[in-house]
Amino acid sequence: MNLLILLLLFLSPCVFAETMEPPKIYVEQNGVVTNITAEGNLASYINIGCIPLSEVKNAFTPADLYKGVRECIKQENFDRAANLFMLAGFNARFDAERITDKTAGQARVVLIMNTFSNVPQDQKDKFGMAVKRLTENAELFGKLCNEINKIGIPDYYPSYMILHGVKAFTGNPHEGALITHFDASSVWKKLQSESLQCTN
Repeated sequence: MNLLILLLLFLSPCVFAETMEPPKIYVEQNGVVTNITAEGNLASYINIGCIPLSEVKNAFTPADLYKGVRECIKQENFDRAANLFMLAGFNARFDAERITDKTAGQARVVLIMNTFSNVPQDQKDKFGMAVKRLTENAELFGKLCNEINKIGIPDYYPSYMILHGVKAFTGNPHEGALITHFDASSVWKKLQSESLQCTN
């Protein structure tokens, strides 16, 4: 491992962000529509596969988790897909709270759209039923909340989301990307209570 990477591993997320360069911007013409995207926007760098929550690490981003959701749906493991989906959405909400460019928070919606873009309707229906079972069964939902507590507060730099915002096109989105003195523990607990309605 080279010295620069070792150094970056010991830097705080804010300091790490300041060392990053502005992303490359890609412009693609599709008929009358022009698509402009930043390199790294919504990017996933880990293929987690269709894993249970017990194998999830807090270093996995929502982009990684939604990719896992898609893999579970392909395997028709809808219960596992539902669990990963709930965690991905929760962590994406957490990331939206800790970034300064609030326009980037829509990354969660786009990731969900991308996850289900080519999924057949019958599989969407089965997935929907699995989510309904999970959210309406107190025992299953309690297990989900417990697993989220075990996984813990997200421990990654949310570039997938930061590079989705307007600031990616107006300068270096990494500069001041994260809220200074962000109270991660309080926000995480608040989101568990309000967003997931976990009581533990």
